[in-house]
Amino acid sequence: MRILTVIALIACVAIATLDVQARKQRTTRSNINGRSATMGASVEAVDSFVIPDSAEVLLYGYDKPLRSHRETVFVTNNTRHGIIAVAITAQYLDSKGRQFHQAHRRVVVEIPVGETRKVDFPSWDKQQSFYYVGSKRPRTSATPYDVALSVDTIFVNTK
Repeated sequence: MRILTVIALIACVAIATLDVQARKQRTTRSNINGRSATMGASVEAVDSFVIPDSAEVLLYGYDKPLRSHRETVFVTNNTRHGIIAVAITAQYLDSKGRQFHQAHRRVVVEIPVGETRKVDFPSWDKQQSFYYVGSKRPRTSATPYDVALSVDTIFVNTK
């Protein structure tokens, strides 16, 4: 009788093991490659772009304190269309007016006709050693700079 109990116990363990293996489920997705992930990213369709006159889109109130990771500027839309993105060129100038850096940025921002929005974008100063001359003067040693901003292109929604 003991042998029959041992054989039955071994049979039950074997059946339970087979049952567990049968229910084993793969939890990772198959057929994944690097391209499929980027293809799913949505890109907002732009209806049209305009190279604006200097009076149509105004930039003012630029600021970048010493330890800031972001630059800020106010953008006013004086066009006949709602803006959905702005391409800005920034020329960074030293105290003698010489350009030492230039950056082009495309900032996605919705600005209705006749309104103003604050726009933030990452700072070019990764080491945080420069500050804008119009910002509060820091207590530590830092290099002041001036900036000349211009709007190259605006992206508008014509609907």
